[in-house]
Amino acid sequence: MYLCRPNFKPDLDMGVFSAYSLPVQGLKNGIHKYNYLLDASFFKEFEASPLNECEIEVEVELDRRSDMMVFQVELTGWTAALCDRCNAGIRMPLEGSHDLFVKYSEEKEEDDDEVIFISREAPSFNLAKYLYEFSVLSLPIANVYDCKNDENPPCDTEVLQYLEGKKDNDDDSPSSSVWDALKDLK
Repeated sequence: MYLCRPNFKPDLDMGVFSAYSLPVQGLKNGIHKYNYLLDASFFKEFEASPLNECEIEVEVELDRRSDMMVFQVELTGWTAALCDRCNAGIRMPLEGSHDLFVKYSEEKEEDDDEVIFISREAPSFNLAKYLYEFSVLSLPIANVYDCKNDENPPCDTEVLQYLEGKKDNDDDSPSSSVWDALKDLK
């Protein structure tokens, strides 16, 4: 389920990603909540990021247990994109809900697609790369949304009229007249 990891800074706990490093050593069992705002300055640190101009609010709920940590991550926001329908610049809404499971292990184990393993002695756990991945996974396949309810829709009406006119002209194309002629052969 996770994307290929882009090139990260050598130490995620230092520098620009220190704000995403949660102190897990000594953290009491129970629910803990964290909020983040991801914008262009966050995503520029990742090589070839598909998110550039954006603003994403992240709510993280950490359920700390004796044997593991369960993160529930909720994302809401927008990213700048070109509309696939009319090619106008739009603020594409983003939403996503993702879970991350982190288990404690004394042995060095390989992470898999669903579980991350860390040592009990780990002083912190950095969420930066997972927040990046969850944000990218929340991108829609097509850059369109129902903008008719917007106060000022960003649509390029000329392009949309052209496309609608082109569709009407296709009905009068020579191929449709051939079919009409065949219907008259009865």
